[in-house]
Amino acid sequence: MKKNKMLRELVESKFKIEEGYEDILELSRACKYSNCTHITEEDCEVQRAILEGTLSDERFNAFYKDKNEAEYVSRQKNKTKAIEYMKQRDLFKRS
Repeated sequence: MKKNKMLRELVESKFKIEEGYEDILELSRACKYSNCTHITEEDCEVQRAILEGTLSDERFNAFYKDKNEAEYVSRQKNKTKAIEYMKQRDLFKRS
Protein backbone atom coordinates (compact mmCIF):
# COMPACT_ATOMS: atom_id res chain seq x y z
CA MET A 1 0.00 0.00 0.00
CA LYS A 2 2.84 2.39 0.78
CA LYS A 3 4.18 2.08 -2.80
CA ASN A 4 0.75 2.75 -4.32
CA LYS A 5 0.39 5.87 -2.17
CA MET A 6 3.78 7.09 -3.42
CA LEU A 7 2.79 6.40 -7.04
CA ARG A 8 -0.49 8.22 -6.59
CA GLU A 9 1.29 11.25 -5.11
CA LEU A 10 3.69 11.33 -8.05
CA VAL A 11 0.85 11.28 -10.55
CA GLU A 12 -1.06 13.94 -8.68
CA SER A 13 1.99 16.18 -8.54
CA LYS A 14 2.28 15.88 -12.34
CA PHE A 15 5.42 13.70 -12.39
CA LYS A 16 8.46 15.95 -12.31
CA ILE A 17 10.30 15.52 -15.60
CA GLU A 18 13.00 17.90 -14.40
CA GLU A 19 14.49 15.23 -12.16
CA GLY A 20 17.34 13.57 -13.94
CA TYR A 21 17.50 15.99 -16.86
CA GLU A 22 18.98 19.04 -15.19
CA ASP A 23 21.61 19.35 -17.94
CA ILE A 24 18.99 19.67 -20.67
CA LEU A 25 16.92 22.10 -18.63
CA GLU A 26 20.00 24.24 -18.02
CA LEU A 27 20.70 24.33 -21.77
CA SER A 28 17.08 25.18 -22.52
CA ARG A 29 17.26 28.30 -20.36
CA ALA A 30 19.62 29.77 -22.96
CA CYS A 31 17.29 29.15 -25.91
CA LYS A 32 16.11 32.20 -27.81
CA TYR A 33 12.44 31.40 -27.17
CA SER A 34 11.08 30.56 -23.72
CA ASN A 35 8.62 28.06 -25.23
CA CYS A 36 11.25 26.32 -27.38
CA THR A 37 10.41 22.71 -28.22
CA HIS A 38 14.07 22.02 -29.05
CA ILE A 39 13.03 20.53 -32.39
CA THR A 40 12.78 23.17 -35.13
CA GLU A 41 13.38 26.59 -33.56
CA GLU A 42 16.34 28.76 -34.48
CA ASP A 43 18.91 29.57 -31.79
CA CYS A 44 18.06 26.47 -29.76
CA GLU A 45 20.85 25.73 -27.31
CA VAL A 46 19.76 22.11 -26.89
CA GLN A 47 20.02 21.44 -30.63
CA ARG A 48 23.35 23.29 -30.70
CA ALA A 49 24.68 21.02 -27.93
CA ILE A 50 23.57 17.97 -29.92
CA LEU A 51 25.31 19.25 -33.06
CA GLU A 52 28.48 20.03 -31.09
CA GLY A 53 28.43 16.61 -29.48
CA THR A 54 28.11 17.80 -25.88
CA LEU A 55 24.63 16.28 -25.65
CA SER A 56 23.83 12.93 -27.23
CA ASP A 57 20.82 12.30 -29.43
CA GLU A 58 19.99 9.32 -27.23
CA ARG A 59 19.85 11.44 -24.07
CA PHE A 60 17.69 14.08 -25.74
CA ASN A 61 15.37 11.42 -27.18
CA ALA A 62 15.00 9.83 -23.73
CA PHE A 63 14.19 13.25 -22.26
CA TYR A 64 11.60 13.98 -24.95
CA LYS A 65 9.99 10.55 -24.55
CA ASP A 66 9.80 10.90 -20.77
CA LYS A 67 8.46 14.44 -21.08
CA ASN A 68 5.70 13.40 -23.49
CA GLU A 69 4.72 10.42 -21.36
CA ALA A 70 4.68 12.51 -18.18
CA GLU A 71 2.43 15.06 -19.86
CA TYR A 72 0.11 12.29 -21.05
CA VAL A 73 -0.12 10.77 -17.59
CA SER A 74 -0.67 14.12 -15.87
CA ARG A 75 -3.67 14.80 -18.13
CA GLN A 76 -5.40 11.56 -17.15
CA LYS A 77 -8.55 11.90 -15.09
CA ASN A 78 -8.42 8.28 -13.92
CA LYS A 79 -5.39 8.30 -11.61
CA THR A 80 -5.48 4.54 -11.05
CA LYS A 81 -5.23 3.96 -14.79
CA ALA A 82 -2.43 6.52 -15.02
CA ILE A 83 -0.52 4.77 -12.24
CA GLU A 84 -0.84 1.43 -14.00
CA TYR A 85 0.41 3.00 -17.24
CA MET A 86 3.41 4.46 -15.46
CA LYS A 87 4.20 1.12 -13.83
CA GLN A 88 4.06 -0.63 -17.20
CA ARG A 89 6.32 1.93 -18.83
CA ASP A 90 8.68 1.97 -15.83
CA LEU A 91 8.47 5.75 -15.60
CA PHE A 92 9.38 5.95 -11.95
CA LYS A 93 12.94 6.77 -11.06
CA ARG A 94 14.16 4.38 -8.40
CA SER A 95 16.66 5.61 -5.85
